[in-house]
Amino acid sequence: MGIIKRQTIQSSIYSYAGVGVGFLTQGVFFPNLFSKAQIGLMALLIAVAQVLVQASSLGLNNAGGRYFPYFRDLERQHNGYLIISSLTTLVGFGLAVLILWLGKPWVIAQYGSQSPLFIEYYPLLIPLTLFTAYFTVFDNYAKLLYDPVTGTLLQQFVQRVLVLIAGGFYWLGWLTFDHFMGVWLLAFLIPTLLMFASVVRDGNLFFNLRYVSVSRELRRNMIRYASLSLTTALSTQIILTIDKGMISNALGLDATGIYSTASYFAAVIALPATALYKVAATLIAESWKVDDRAGILTIYRKSCLNQLIAGCLVFVGVAVNLPSLFTILPAGYEAGYFVILWLGLSKLIDMATGINGLILSTSRFYALDSVLFIGLIIVTILANNYLIPRYGINGAAIGAVLATFLYNFVRTLLVWIAFRMQPFSWRNGAVIAVAALIWFVSEQVPHFNGSVWQTGTDVALRSGGVTVLFIGLIFALKLSPDANDLLTGAWTRVKKLY
Repeated sequence: MGIIKRQTIQSSIYSYAGVGVGFLTQGVFFPNLFSKAQIGLMALLIAVAQVLVQASSLGLNNAGGRYFPYFRDLERQHNGYLIISSLTTLVGFGLAVLILWLGKPWVIAQYGSQSPLFIEYYPLLIPLTLFTAYFTVFDNYAKLLYDPVTGTLLQQFVQRVLVLIAGGFYWLGWLTFDHFMGVWLLAFLIPTLLMFASVVRDGNLFFNLRYVSVSRELRRNMIRYASLSLTTALSTQIILTIDKGMISNALGLDATGIYSTASYFAAVIALPATALYKVAATLIAESWKVDDRAGILTIYRKSCLNQLIAGCLVFVGVAVNLPSLFTILPAGYEAGYFVILWLGLSKLIDMATGINGLILSTSRFYALDSVLFIGLIIVTILANNYLIPRYGINGAAIGAVLATFLYNFVRTLLVWIAFRMQPFSWRNGAVIAVAALIWFVSEQVPHFNGSVWQTGTDVALRSGGVTVLFIGLIFALKLSPDANDLLTGAWTRVKKLY
């Protein structure tokens, strides 16, 4: 548990540093620099590339999380796992390029009228997918070797700084939009090269074919698991990106630009969970190997409670500052007000149910998770088909909440039935009550928005007040032993300084 706590904190620090840069970039700078369609273009390219990245892995990255304990052997260069992963991704990337080529006529037919800018920059999907796919290969490999921090630093912080710099060049007039998109691609290439360099630095770059060793049984199990986990991974990315694709098709890239900007603020809420999942996945797999169910249940309970606490704090912090946010955005972005709240709620639901997906996907019931994802895709598509024409971008956000709730409800129920693991207690409900109370109280305080300084002061004071009240009540009510230990330890260190 010490590993999880330390690395989750480190990853969260880098993630939130990235959030600061991302807020300046995606929340303030880009909406005032680019058109809504151009922002929608970048969001759609990333969304489609993420689906292609999952297809390129052919499920091996997920299978590695489950079976790497059987490869782990430093003297034998981990039995050639990195070679297998790299070559598999190369084959998968070739298939992804073929899909892009064969699918281009359909894409032109579907998006040519509403989103012509996407058709113009469609070829950028090839290098974008390549760079992201191999970042994932080396990041996943480092994570399996208990280093989830480097990848988080590079992807959450360094990449966003590079995107911000590219935007600065465009703002200065040094780049046309065409040239900007080329520099924007470098923001995905450079972290990949640095991730590769990190693996080399740690002495873990092994490409010696003579060490490749996979038993027949392990190979058979991995192929079966990879096939099912590919379905799960593809389904996950489709669910995360299909809203942008359907909005671009039905409403155009302008609407996608507003929606993607709003979804960025909602994604901030889930950052602590992202850090936790990177650390916990390997430990859960190791625990299943020795059948340590008590250890898994402990992680499960703490993940649900502590991620709910972190998520509620950020959710309320975002919600109470929305009126200020829209004073610094161009006209039209206020249409994303409720999108942020709905998508934020979907992230909060996901965090509140903890690592239920990791438990299922690394257990003998991993096939059930794949089936659930297929069902979730169907629910998401049906919900969006019904809701987007009626409620626009708000409909897509409502569909995300509905799909997320149903999916996590079923997964939590399956973990309880299969393993008798139930992570919730009265503390979880108390955290939600505290968050709701603070949100209500904050909404009674009028906003003082006018000049930039007035708005900034209002945001700082309101955010500070929410943070102090929320953390204070969590500490006073002793709702989380981990949080209390962390705060007590921090206070002790502060007192030693004086």
